[in-house]
Amino acid sequence: MSYVTTFADVKPIFEIPDDDLVGEVIIPAMNSADLLRISAGFFSSRCLAQIAPGLATFINHTNSTLDLLVSPDITREDREAIARGTREPVAVLESTMVNIVEQASLSESSIENHTLEILSYLVSTERLRIRLVLMDKGMYHKKIWLFCSDNKWLAVHGSGNATERGLLLNGEQMSIDRSWQDGHQSEKRVQILLEQWERQWDNKHPVSLTVEATHALEILRDHSFDSTPSETDFWEAWQRDYQAGLEPALPTGIFVSPFANRLRVPNDLIWREGRYCHQGQAVDALLKQDGGIISVATGGGKTLISLITATKIQDKETGHLCIVVLVPTKPLIQHWVADVRNFGIEPVVLSGKDKTERQREFERVMLGFKTAVGRTEVLILTTSLFIRKSSLEREWLESIAELTSMLLIADEVHNLGSPSFINNPPLFFDYKIGLSATPVRQYDTDGTDNLFKFFGGPPVFSFSLGDGIKSGCLVPYNYHIHPVILESDEMDLYEDLTEQLARAGFHIDDNGRTIGLTSKVESLLRDRRALIEQANAKLPALESYLRKVGSESITRTLIYTSAKRQILDKPKQIVEVNRILERLHIISHQYTNKETRGRKPDKILSKFSSGDYQVLTAMRVLDEGIDIPQVDTAFLLASTTVQREWVQRRGRILRQIPGKQIAHLHDFCVLPLDVGKKISQSLVRSELRRISEFSRLAENEYDEDGPNDVIRNIEKQYWRR
Repeated sequence: MSYVTTFADVKPIFEIPDDDLVGEVIIPAMNSADLLRISAGFFSSRCLAQIAPGLATFINHTNSTLDLLVSPDITREDREAIARGTREPVAVLESTMVNIVEQASLSESSIENHTLEILSYLVSTERLRIRLVLMDKGMYHKKIWLFCSDNKWLAVHGSGNATERGLLLNGEQMSIDRSWQDGHQSEKRVQILLEQWERQWDNKHPVSLTVEATHALEILRDHSFDSTPSETDFWEAWQRDYQAGLEPALPTGIFVSPFANRLRVPNDLIWREGRYCHQGQAVDALLKQDGGIISVATGGGKTLISLITATKIQDKETGHLCIVVLVPTKPLIQHWVADVRNFGIEPVVLSGKDKTERQREFERVMLGFKTAVGRTEVLILTTSLFIRKSSLEREWLESIAELTSMLLIADEVHNLGSPSFINNPPLFFDYKIGLSATPVRQYDTDGTDNLFKFFGGPPVFSFSLGDGIKSGCLVPYNYHIHPVILESDEMDLYEDLTEQLARAGFHIDDNGRTIGLTSKVESLLRDRRALIEQANAKLPALESYLRKVGSESITRTLIYTSAKRQILDKPKQIVEVNRILERLHIISHQYTNKETRGRKPDKILSKFSSGDYQVLTAMRVLDEGIDIPQVDTAFLLASTTVQREWVQRRGRILRQIPGKQIAHLHDFCVLPLDVGKKISQSLVRSELRRISEFSRLAENEYDEDGPNDVIRNIEKQYWRR
């Protein structure tokens, strides 16, 4: 009877033990099939007895193998039978010939009575291929039977394992899909099951390790198996054999030892569960597309996501891998160095060295890539060093690309949307990963489109600031708005700068594109923003609030001041803030780009964390990527119109640290003195966009006299009459 005829009227669902899945489906399918693929969370040789009639036919009348994917949670007796079939194939064959095989064929009774010997026999003759699927979190738990006859696939899938209990006794349910008969959705299901099975079998699944059973059991011979062995257990056992000189084989699809200058995901890193489960989702999204851009809020672990992804790419590569990390500023380099070291590699830092030193580093890297043993190198440099005209670094990297696969990791990837990069993009990278909290370039639609095109499209994964707070990887915050009024001379200058911008042809069209953005316009825009950041009324408002709460209650506080050039004739804002703190006897320390060089920042942060310093006065440092997770109160004097920085600054202040439950953000909203002028309303709208966005995620948004009340009062004052 043909395969199609056999299953013309089969039920779509079988309920075990009431229905006879083995007799009605599995055995008839094995009688007709020429290919058989099985996935099972649990496997027992005793199930061979239940499928003996079909197995005997399958083995005796086809030249195919039975391929089995299973978790390593199998009995000691079955492990020994599998190992015996590999280690002693001749002895197994001789024994089986005498005891079981009659006239070169397997009978149903021989299979039923000698399941362990049959298991060894099938392994020794390579008629049964078993691969174990190891995972670091959870266990492999799929239950799928895939039969093929004349290119027609039958899928049996559900809750039942390939064990005696799973097939006959437990309360299980299995569904039947006939790809040739049950419609498009059924055909699609079968195709997905096949693709998933093949990806797992070929060890191409991003979150599991597939290993030949005999090899895995040999490596894990000292494992107690009281708990299911994990991927980490396998590699630790593999490394012990490697260091002992036993030269253990590598799993299918992995061609070089992960311990020969290779990245390794730290064993204690939690990235697939709990508050950081989004990192695992981001890694999966990147691996599915072979890279791309991820939009992850500051504090969400973008660096770790990219390094985990790089490790997975490395483990699937057949040779060398060169990872080039571009960072926007030098202070960020040390953060990357620390994280890469935690993944087991000493990175090569190119920025901060002269040309001779950089060339020496490249020659050393090039020499390593000329060896036979696959290795991974991580090169870290600033974006400016990479994209400058006549960049020797770029030329050197292009020559390295002839020897190795290349992976680009671009931190704060929005910076690469500028013409200096997009007009001459590097074409020698095999993989590209872009990291940003906000990859969309504000007022630069063309730059954003070109950036996405280079990295393969829009973000493949997004995790917003709100997502970070909700998941618990960022702390929640209360938002406090302090309205202040521009003085008359400041308002006069604001109007003058705005009129100059209009005369220069600057405006933003309906599509969000910036029109007329010349160097002169950019200078005028910076001056106008500096005027708002440095508004005179902010300083007395700050001092008044600090006096009100009392100097003794001020701790773990950051005051973020303007870094722009002084517009009016007055001292720098950070200098004035330091004087206020001194008058109030609040112990503080300045923390700018000057203080973040060398080892000095560690000492400052240590004293800040211990309470020796109550306040840090900062300028630009948050935008350079410096993390100060100890901060739980921040005053934002230098409020910005750049939406990207709204996310960056909050994300850095909201970073988790033990004992930190909530953060407090104080913002100074600058308002015009004259409520009637059109230009005044333009300023109000600009400030409202920011404070409304900050308010939206605040814990105290709708408290009495909270952010929502303040915003409504401002709107009423300026145009609701």
